[in-house]
Amino acid sequence: MKSDKIYQILLLTFFGLLGSILIGFIFFNTAIFVPTTTNFQFVMTGLYGSLFFSLLEYKNIREQLFAIIIILFLQLIIFTGRYISIAYIIRDVFYLGGLFLSIKLYHLFIKRNVKIKYYLRSFALVLFYGLINTVFFSIVFIINADTTFPPMDFIYVVAKDGILIGLGIGLGLDFYLQNEKHLFNLLKIKTA
Repeated sequence: MKSDKIYQILLLTFFGLLGSILIGFIFFNTAIFVPTTTNFQFVMTGLYGSLFFSLLEYKNIREQLFAIIIILFLQLIIFTGRYISIAYIIRDVFYLGGLFLSIKLYHLFIKRNVKIKYYLRSFALVLFYGLINTVFFSIVFIINADTTFPPMDFIYVVAKDGILIGLGIGLGLDFYLQNEKHLFNLLKIKTA
């Protein structure tokens, strides 16, 4: 693998994560850095979403699938403790699956469309991730709680967080994609 691809993956992941952290910090302050709160998803989802986008941009399908499996495994180990149950596996598969599906749709239909200007593209990711995250977490809630439908306050919180995280990741990705050459020059990274 060329070293410039590594730099591209690292920088694209960094700026997507940074966008998510900044949006999270604006709305929730330092609570986004506490791993035991739901606001920590601004950090983790920002990292995962940006990494997924980087892999879609610079890697082949086999490497993408391998990375997703590794991320799922790490997610289960880090956030479930010693006792992995089927409820945690369902939660993480839907969580990462919804995020990957949102990023994949964004990559296929929005990123490649040159008619859509930078920073307006991030609103498409807001819609994709806000909607898919809400639907997937509602499904997980129904499966794990044995109920018909989650409460509206749960749906509101999940939708709001999905919208904000999608906005943060999208803005970070757009910033990087628009300024890639300038960033490489600033960091004195040589590209082929």
